[in-house]
Amino acid sequence: MKRSKWLLHIGLLGTLFLSGSATALAEEAELVPIESLKPAVPMDKPVLTGTGGPLILSDSPESPKTEGAYYRDSVTGSFRVFWHHQNMTGEPLTVAVAVTNESDEPVMLFSNGIGLATDYYPDVAGQDALADFMGDQAAQKKEAILQPGESYYLTALTEHTHTASGIANFTAYTQQGHKDAKVTVTTLGYKEQPANPIDVPILPKDMHVRGTFPHMDRTGTLQYNTSSGNSLIRISSAAYGPWSDSMPGEYEEGWNAVDGGTAINNGNYGVMYRLNVAIHNEEDAKRVISVYDNPSGGAGHYVIGWGKDLLQSPFVNYQKAWKFTEFTVNKKGKTVAAELSLTGGAAGPQTLYFTNRGAK
Repeated sequence: MKRSKWLLHIGLLGTLFLSGSATALAEEAELVPIESLKPAVPMDKPVLTGTGGPLILSDSPESPKTEGAYYRDSVTGSFRVFWHHQNMTGEPLTVAVAVTNESDEPVMLFSNGIGLATDYYPDVAGQDALADFMGDQAAQKKEAILQPGESYYLTALTEHTHTASGIANFTAYTQQGHKDAKVTVTTLGYKEQPANPIDVPILPKDMHVRGTFPHMDRTGTLQYNTSSGNSLIRISSAAYGPWSDSMPGEYEEGWNAVDGGTAINNGNYGVMYRLNVAIHNEEDAKRVISVYDNPSGGAGHYVIGWGKDLLQSPFVNYQKAWKFTEFTVNKKGKTVAAELSLTGGAAGPQTLYFTNRGAK
């Protein structure tokens, strides 16, 4: 017996979330040459803390050529799944996440945030999925009661050469006692839904990453001082190597439950950065603060939560910066809640530039 939920490039959830807040439409967004924001001084790096349950990352094989499973692991309680797979099988393929109850008692499965999209352009699929996910986090919803051996499927029919990108939060409880329950998560692609996803063989990995990581979120506080002038901070910088400018606590070592050994989620795909941004106005007059996002490592489409607004960029490359917000602060300054993650198909780091000028 199996339960399925079909989400084919949904946009409604994000639309409902945005109905009460200001939004930045891609066609109205302001892009500026990155050179116009330089020179900029690096901001002090905050120490980030890993929070939330584990993250399951499924990005290998990124472009499967046959049916099969991509990754599988068991988790307990609350967890997040991030998956990003381009269908290169030559015909339509259902790309799915399956959650299976392998215990001997019923398990209740809840969600609090689901984003899933398909598109010819991988970064567009990633942007649509993340925007829907961020707009769907407010309420917990019961997805299924899974009897022993039963599976829940979250699926997207994906055309040849198109990419399915998704991010979803789940929590599993025992029906009796409401204790954290253990479930098995499988990401897979198929033409006909299998009776038991546990039985689907896992495909060999490619150069991309699949694995399970200790925490799904990072929290911390960014500090911007107006006396610093133009300033920058890099988010989702490389985890290691000559291009790394990562923050303390930004990366965690994970494990590959299929192949064994350790894993690093370079770019922290699927990780939500939930940050407090503290603006300190050190002058006696009001200042206008502008904040920009620059994909200094490449290009893509991006999503940022800023206060009550959910903002989506047009296509941005490393030569441009997307001005996503501007506001005025008085002598007391201001603190804003920000939320962002590197979208599937896009490149990091996301370099945030802060500038200020006198208010008229």
